[in-house]
Amino acid sequence: MRAYLLILAGLPLVAQTDTNMACVERLEIPTYPPLAKQARIAGVLTASVRVGADGSIGNISSQFVPESTKSVMFASAVEESLRASMFAKSCAGKQVRLVFNFVIAEPGASTQVNSSFGYPNQFWIVAHFKTYVD
Repeated sequence: MRAYLLILAGLPLVAQTDTNMACVERLEIPTYPPLAKQARIAGVLTASVRVGADGSIGNISSQFVPESTKSVMFASAVEESLRASMFAKSCAGKQVRLVFNFVIAEPGASTQVNSSFGYPNQFWIVAHFKTYVD
């Protein structure tokens, strides 16, 4: 199941020039990497995307906190989702910065929310675990 965030180009955003979120036409939200979920690894990945001439992705650079070799799992998931996303052609050459917070849900937390968005460019991807009651 894939989640998408649609951003309407005509929607006024406060300080949109600072984040370039107006350049995002459709953002595919990454899924929590299965191995990271199983190992209960959490962290924050900041991705910077250069928008290409036709609205495609030029290059992607990312930084994961806490820094570790395990960050490759998260970087791969985010890169895959960004390459499937759509950006405005009018933003060619601009840099778009997105912050993906991969978090582990507290035991007993509602399992209804798997991802959420926060101003201006923050996304939370939540890993839930089934709790078994005897």
